[in-house]
Amino acid sequence: MGLDNHRPVLEPHRVTLRLFLLMVARGSTFGALSPYVTVLAIRAGLPVALVGPLSAASAIITLIMAQAWGGFGDRLGRRRVLVVAYLVGASAAASLAVGMLPVFLVGYVVWSIASSAYIPLVDSISLARLGGSRSRFARVRAGATSGWIVTTIAVGAAISLTGAGWAAPGAVAAVLAVITAGSVAFRLGRSELRTGTGVAAGAPGGLWSGVRAQVRRQGLFLGGLVIVFGGANAPGIFTGPRVAELGGSGWEIGLATAASSISELPAYVLLPLMLTRLGGRRLFLLGGCLLGLSGLLSAVAPNPTLVIVARLLFGAGFAWVVVPSLGAIAGAAAPSRQAAATSLHFATSAAGSLVVAIAGLPLVGLTGSVSLVLAVAAIGTPVGALVAAQAWPVREMRTGRA
Repeated sequence: MGLDNHRPVLEPHRVTLRLFLLMVARGSTFGALSPYVTVLAIRAGLPVALVGPLSAASAIITLIMAQAWGGFGDRLGRRRVLVVAYLVGASAAASLAVGMLPVFLVGYVVWSIASSAYIPLVDSISLARLGGSRSRFARVRAGATSGWIVTTIAVGAAISLTGAGWAAPGAVAAVLAVITAGSVAFRLGRSELRTGTGVAAGAPGGLWSGVRAQVRRQGLFLGGLVIVFGGANAPGIFTGPRVAELGGSGWEIGLATAASSISELPAYVLLPLMLTRLGGRRLFLLGGCLLGLSGLLSAVAPNPTLVIVARLLFGAGFAWVVVPSLGAIAGAAAPSRQAAATSLHFATSAAGSLVVAIAGLPLVGLTGSVSLVLAVAAIGTPVGALVAAQAWPVREMRTGRA
């Protein structure tokens, strides 16, 4: 009797903890490899001039495959599909440790395909298991950032201090991917192994079922998100070169890169309170403004220290953009399309990266500096946030009401 009385209280905490650990695993897998992948490409023999096109190709693959993985997850079971994606990603990550250019290129393509499943599927599973609560999701999402920070530092140390050298990123990512696949598979029951899992947030049909009547509204929302994430991804691509332009050391480049992730953690902690006080739409606008301010400060900074400060603003802005917009699009989707909805959200980030890669890199070549790209992206970010906020998804979209 006592256990039964406590079960409703304890179960939400168990679910939150499991999802937090799943987020830690996701962030750790990315953190082991993503910060080092361009260096691995150059060390494998890829000309520096082709790093940009390689990044653009990865963005295109992600843009396409995120939608495919989301559809597979909704039809076949999100956990089952996630297990497959992690196993495929493990083999790809291991191949990136080989150091031969042909093997690297094949592995990089396969990694881009597999890893495009991790964010949308984990997000959709988490939102569903948390009943669509953005406040609880913010606490869970902090696990991904924590895992990324710790693993990035640990792998960097392994590269410098152990005999693994530059094989460490691929090897560690492969091991983490296998562990994650095993932990997710362990949670699959017999019925899920046969038929998948239909976990859903219980939200009424909305964004997807109203597509014919709401094409313009959805187009504005998604287009605004592409602009926002284009502005958000530009500092991620060009912060290192910007610090180098200002005469910064490798240590300062590392600090600038890590600063945003460090400030994300308190931003996630504060997010439930901010949602209560401001609501999702206004918090999203605030996040967009912080991203714009961060990019502008980076563009005009006279020294590396100000760039590092700007990246602290970036971390808070990113957290306050991602969670409200993801919650909006997932909350407006039909339960059976939750993974597809989160995949579409993730695809706007990939599209933003593609825009930056296509438009930004030639601009750098013409001006000889990354500051103009950062400034343009900074101006565009709050503009994109305003556009998206005007078409903010609501659950009444299915009936055409705003």
